[in-house]
Amino acid sequence: MLVYGSTGTQGTPVVQKLLDTGTRVRAVTRDAARAEHWKVRGAEIAVADLQHPDTLAAANKGISQVVLQLPLQYDFALHETYGRNAVDAARAAGVELTVFNTSAHVLQDTDVHAYQARQEVIDYLQSSAVPNIVLRPTFYMEILLGPWIRPGIVEHGVVAFPLPAEFPMSWVSAGEMAAYGVSALGRPELAGSTFDIGGPEALSGNDIARCFSEVLGKEVSYAAIAPDDYERALAPVFGPTVAFEVASQVRCIIERGDGTVEMTETAAQFSVSPTPLVDWIRQHSWDN
Repeated sequence: MLVYGSTGTQGTPVVQKLLDTGTRVRAVTRDAARAEHWKVRGAEIAVADLQHPDTLAAANKGISQVVLQLPLQYDFALHETYGRNAVDAARAAGVELTVFNTSAHVLQDTDVHAYQARQEVIDYLQSSAVPNIVLRPTFYMEILLGPWIRPGIVEHGVVAFPLPAEFPMSWVSAGEMAAYGVSALGRPELAGSTFDIGGPEALSGNDIARCFSEVLGKEVSYAAIAPDDYERALAPVFGPTVAFEVASQVRCIIERGDGTVEMTETAAQFSVSPTPLVDWIRQHSWDN
């Protein structure tokens, strides 16, 4: 089993779940030292770079199944190159199933470059000879741990995010998303399918604040950030291009009017225990 992004937020719980079930794992990383803990757990480490096909060929040798996550990348040509190289390596190795986690929304019929770039990789994978299952998550709960959000929660009791206070969104945890990926590996008959993945609850911003209030035992409120203000705040840190692209995704989601995912049929296909937000909050430290 080959897992890309093995030391990242998305890949870490995938490797963990596979090792917990006794599955042999080859963990892909660009830095062997960062994956040393997986080696201690019995995983094989493959040092490879998505920009270098020769390293991917070696990583895929003898592999039958792949879990693919790509790094967050706003150089969209590079993002597509990463995806194509990973697919080409899987095809050359005769991989029997690739589960591709797009890492974020992929909305159709938009002019948002991030969605288009992710769709390009999906199209390339689905046009290849590699059997595949595509999983498209909504917002990760782990966003709330980011340095631009967590301090506001901890220090001021405010969850600040660029969605309207009553806008519904099916937030999903990285752990739950990993569980869907691992479960998909056992469902090769679903090859050719695409699933949108959300968590068990449709949460508004005010709902999120109430969840934090319940767990932290103090009053937590929600502050909706206008997308234009969000873009202006990001620009000095990440540059104007990234700020625009990030804000464009938020604007598009808001224009759709609903960020929820109906999970009844999808949940019936996979054996995954849902993670409500209050449970996820309890799994993390919220001390200063």
